[in-house]
Amino acid sequence: MGEIRSSIEIAMEKADRLGRITKEDLETEKWLDCGHRIVATYMQGEIEGLAAALSDISKKEMPLVLKGVTEILLRNIVLPRDKDQWSGIKKALSGFVELKGSLVNQIIPRIEQLLKNYEQTRDQYHEQLKMQMEDQLGGIRQAISQQYGTAIGSQIDVNSLPEFQKEWSRISIEITDQFEQQLIPLKEYLKQL
Repeated sequence: MGEIRSSIEIAMEKADRLGRITKEDLETEKWLDCGHRIVATYMQGEIEGLAAALSDISKKEMPLVLKGVTEILLRNIVLPRDKDQWSGIKKALSGFVELKGSLVNQIIPRIEQLLKNYEQTRDQYHEQLKMQMEDQLGGIRQAISQQYGTAIGSQIDVNSLPEFQKEWSRISIEITDQFEQQLIPLKEYLKQL
């Protein structure tokens, strides 16, 4: 597994490539990284709310810390590939509500609806493809059952067929791209608030 690096380490690496780094750049990275760490503890459930964690930050550094917080919250608003991702998505959306207040009340339901539509669309297309492949597989199953017995013929799972996986991968990429294009401006709106 790859090593996880802080923003400061990444900035230092970039500076080595560029030849120099300013004290201001280091300070900026320090406060962005502070925001990243605060959100990480929030997303992991180690702290209840972002406001309390941000209360110790001075007004001077607050814009950079909030930028770091926003970056990580946005990274956690993704098209859900499975049901387990919803808890992180909801937590990130709640973080925006806590930080931005009623300004986000118009956009959050739109994001949630888009993500639910994405799930429904993926599930619908998956089932349609599965049914289509089941129809095609019927003749193959019958031939295998006649040659090797019904137990073997009935064990063939459509989801494991290379043809199914290839076609599902293609369809899934198309659906994801379509919904990702709709999610980008909504996330950008959250970023600008």
